[in-house]
Amino acid sequence: MNSAPQRWATPLPGAIALLGLGVVLAVAAAASYAEPPALVLLAVAALVVIASAVVALVRRPRLVLAPGPVLTVGTLRGRFSVTPEEIDSVEMLSTRRLAFRSRQLLIELDDGRLLVFGRWDLGAEPRHVAEQLVAAGLVLNDRTRDDGDIRDEDPPTD
Repeated sequence: MNSAPQRWATPLPGAIALLGLGVVLAVAAAASYAEPPALVLLAVAALVVIASAVVALVRRPRLVLAPGPVLTVGTLRGRFSVTPEEIDSVEMLSTRRLAFRSRQLLIELDDGRLLVFGRWDLGAEPRHVAEQLVAAGLVLNDRTRDDGDIRDEDPPTD
């Protein structure tokens, strides 16, 4: 691994686009003052979208891998660093929702905290981030399946 820290974060254009969408929704809410139900729904949607954008911007960078290896995690309360001795496990998990499969990078700390990173959090495929963590010396437990099949095994035939 090189000596420069590697950083992963929510894509800046995506977070800014969310912020812009929130402003557009707020303007639409203000313009619909004659229709109270529309005003309420648009205002709530604007608040949720703006809050999501602010969270994405405040937590940047979401994960930093520095030499050592030392992981620095960005949260709403600030940043904290962990060393390999403080990490119980690093896992890749694949889940299927409706017709889509998503992967998450799970980092379990020895104090009981579980850090879950998805593609939106990292701005990259979690598998690529996991490969960088393995290259830095962390051990990965890969619980994903590349074949796209979620069955554990074929049903027994009698």
